[in-house]
Amino acid sequence: MVIADRVSTFTPAALPVQPTRVTSYPDETEQAKPKGCRRCGTRMYKGYDEFKCVMCGYADYQSHPTGYEHRTTNIVSSATRFVVRYIGDSHVLDQTLTHARLVRLNNRAVYEVTCPFCKQEMERSSLSGKRSNVREERFKCEIGHRVSLIPGQNGSLGWK
Repeated sequence: MVIADRVSTFTPAALPVQPTRVTSYPDETEQAKPKGCRRCGTRMYKGYDEFKCVMCGYADYQSHPTGYEHRTTNIVSSATRFVVRYIGDSHVLDQTLTHARLVRLNNRAVYEVTCPFCKQEMERSSLSGKRSNVREERFKCEIGHRVSLIPGQNGSLGWK
């Protein structure tokens, strides 16, 4: 199959000697950069509709802030689902995995665990009076399966 009947005129000598510098795209806009107050010279902060100076009260109505410069994501809002390995003594359960994810409960972040046996959602249960690891969290499903989440020394999470 013939694609073109012309001879190519490309030669490596035709390339530029100096490499071109790659810059981020799109460039920062003027609105995203910190502005200085025209009246007193201090830094202006973004309000809902305009930039405002907190020192003298001047508001710049000519420029409008553009949304968020960057959104912050944390572990709760990222909807991360952890795959948790068994770390107990039983060799039969070595290949059994469960899933855990962080959810917000009032003003705390707690784990929501899926039962590794019946795949139902588990509820937090008490430590039943035993003196357990300080960071251990226990869960129980409706059928009665019990799982304890235990953090490892390297920051990983395991279940017993």
